Amino acid sequence: MQRLYEATKIDIGLVSQALNNTNATGRYFAMKDYGSALAILNGGAMAATKTTKIEVFEASDEDGTGAQLISGATATITANTNVTKATIALATVLNGEAVTINNLTFTGHTDTTTAADREFSIAGDDTADAAALAGLINDATYGVPGVTAAANTGTITLTVDDPGSRVLTISSEDATFTIATVEAQAYVELDDFDLSDGFTHIACKVTTTANSNVAVVLLRGKPDGAVTQKVGASASI
Repeated sequence: MQRLYEATKIDIGLVSQALNNTNATGRYFAMKDYGSALAILNGGAMAATKTTKIEVFEASDEDGTGAQLISGATATITANTNVTKATIALATVLNGEAVTINNLTFTGHTDTTTAADREFSIAGDDTADAAALAGLINDATYGVPGVTAAANTGTITLTVDDPGSRVLTISSEDATFTIATVEAQAYVELDDFDLSDGFTHIACKVTTTANSNVAVVLLRGKPDGAVTQKVGASASI
């Protein structure tokens, strides 16, 4: 049996770090003995309208000489769209104001929670209103499939139950709902590709307009021979 670490070279494409409206590029890795690569971005907090982008560059050596973007090797996450974890903070929601989660709209009602209408009571303070909305989101019939909501002092945290198979998209036209991304992912895959003439190495660059934390895992696949993986610690069962 060939284990994954024997068939794929696993590298730190970009070490986990805080970025605030800036960018960072990881080290350059040789592609001489590999026929594919997958760069996986793990992105952190993003306020509404912010973005985080991953790009894969090619260069002629490990120092990044002549670095240029590989055509099409880019993917961008937009806050609150197709993310894996997010928050909704309530601030005195009014009757008729609404928030949409994965195309399901939940509306504030003066004093009544009605699951079938996806209406939640706003008769209490923000803490009580958030609890009412979270209860609706978790409803087995009228809630958001594959998503779990947890309310705490007026803020709801939404988490995808099976990351990678579902995502979250949240929006509202009302200022009484403040929506923010907590976690999101993106990837760029290079499969059976050829680098430009004279280019031998690749690196991952992340650019964000948010005040966030990011990291990239780089997988190099389709090796010409056996992969040797050296790490600080490991376990294989």
